[in-house]
Amino acid sequence: MHIIFGTMTGNAEDLADRFAKRCEQENLPYSLTSADNWPMEKFQSAKRAVLIFSTWGEGEPPDDAIDFCESVYDQKAEVAHLEYAVVGLGDTSYDDFCGCARRLDESLKAAGATPFSERLELDIDFDDDFDAWTDKFFSSQKVLSQSHQG
Repeated sequence: MHIIFGTMTGNAEDLADRFAKRCEQENLPYSLTSADNWPMEKFQSAKRAVLIFSTWGEGEPPDDAIDFCESVYDQKAEVAHLEYAVVGLGDTSYDDFCGCARRLDESLKAAGATPFSERLELDIDFDDDFDAWTDKFFSSQKVLSQSHQG
């Protein structure tokens, strides 16, 4: 599982860290990478990814994720084989709430990637909703692993 995050104030990174810790607890192998350190060619070998991105201003990606997001928006990465989930952080007082996450999700789908979870859009008070999503994610992983045994 690849966990990729883009953040301006640190909230998306904090959530990515929390998700990574849960992967560790559940014995699910993972990598944790900021968007500015993710080489786009790495998507060629990636099977599953969770993208956790905040939105800045009027629907824009955070500064550390501009190049990553523009590459995904422009479909410059080979992602047709990828299964993914997108978590967006935003503020509903803005017109383009979670705009970065929405565009990432739409672009990945358009390039042939398959979501394994509906996009999660989080407002300012996000802890409980993120924890519930994480619990649901790991519950579904256990069901999947049990159904693939014997």
